Amino acid sequence: MRKLCLAASLCILLGCSPLMAQSEGLALTIRNIYGPHGLTLPNPSHNAHFDSDFEASFNPLNSNIATQLTLLPLISPAAGFVYEFDRSLGVPVRSENQSFGSILTERGETVGKNRFLFGFAYQRFDFQTMDGLDLQNFGTVYHHVATASPYGADFITANNKINLTINQFTPYFTLGVTNRIDVSVAIPVLNVSLNMTSAATIHRIAANNPATPGTINGEAHFFDINDTANSVQKTFTNSSSASGIGDTVVRVKGNVWKGETAALAVVADLRAPTGDAMNLLGSGAIGFKPFMAFSFHKSRFSPHVNAGYEWNGDSVLAGDVTTLTKAHLPNQFIYAAGTSVRASKAITLAFDILGQRVIDGRQAKTSVFTSANSRSDATVTDFTDVSFSSSSFNIVNGAAGIKLSPPKAKNLLVTVNALFKLNDAGLRAKVVPLVGFSYTF
Repeated sequence: MRKLCLAASLCILLGCSPLMAQSEGLALTIRNIYGPHGLTLPNPSHNAHFDSDFEASFNPLNSNIATQLTLLPLISPAAGFVYEFDRSLGVPVRSENQSFGSILTERGETVGKNRFLFGFAYQRFDFQTMDGLDLQNFGTVYHHVATASPYGADFITANNKINLTINQFTPYFTLGVTNRIDVSVAIPVLNVSLNMTSAATIHRIAANNPATPGTINGEAHFFDINDTANSVQKTFTNSSSASGIGDTVVRVKGNVWKGETAALAVVADLRAPTGDAMNLLGSGAIGFKPFMAFSFHKSRFSPHVNAGYEWNGDSVLAGDVTTLTKAHLPNQFIYAAGTSVRASKAITLAFDILGQRVIDGRQAKTSVFTSANSRSDATVTDFTDVSFSSSSFNIVNGAAGIKLSPPKAKNLLVTVNALFKLNDAGLRAKVVPLVGFSYTF
């Protein structure tokens, strides 16, 4: 059975080579929404180029995505079944008194010597907000590049919509090297879809003047050279998708203390940048996360606490994807607390609070740009704009799930879980569903 499982797992991995939608990659999807040269209007006689903090600083969005890729929660590779050494029998035996454990966090117990676990989980991330900004409906303002022309006062506003969805399929394996040491490997396979729609409007402040050099029929800014007077609105779209292996995570857990009802483990995760960063399949940076996992059980309850720190390397997603310049991906302090509840011999309920303190990350913020509405309407209008700044912030999620052991498959566990956001910081999905299973040999 173990050989069959390993063979099946190998087939899964070999069949998951990256499938990229286009050579430029998803990381340039938003940057190229208006074309490779940005928001440039079709006037051959006038440098009608506009930019904004959002477009010029599109890299922070990629950095937010890369940071999120380091935070995508993986189902815990720890076995749901705990084996305790029976001195009278001289062999490990399965505990009938403990719960099946946590889902997205670790506990102090190990799987047991020579035990092997295989599992699979599916999660769907449908990101709706970024630092409280509604990705389905947000405004940006594009200002004319510096010019002495009176038409430099013209500006463009855009109403934007971004859809970013990640489907994550994760096979994972755990081997009990000794009664106190486990080694686990998780190899997520991602399908990423990103598209953006931007409805742009030109706001003409300078008066129509055919005598001004660089104008056509008195207009300098228009979307259609064949209709310079009326073509002040245009909708732009750009979309991409990609599939492939994400960042591989290797976990080593060592139980350093175990009492009758409690256990403490030291855990270390090494994240290898095996995912294609330019297609947002991986973070593009190596990561190392040591943390502590403490758990105890009393009656039906098994509380647990995790705390640690993640160091990240340099990633092109944190730098400039147009020049392939790398920058440091933010480090994070991670913490979690929760409990699993043994509802019956076959059912365990799991509840968690998971947090990350992102150090010097990039955050989006909204501002207001005030200007005359147009040359024909002197009323003052406020327009929403987006910019980015560096700061440290907390990302906090809650999780609730259930583990079920089917009566005719005593070593099989079926898992269903929902992760939900408890604050607005970072790039976030409101709810992240998870379904999976694990089997212990």
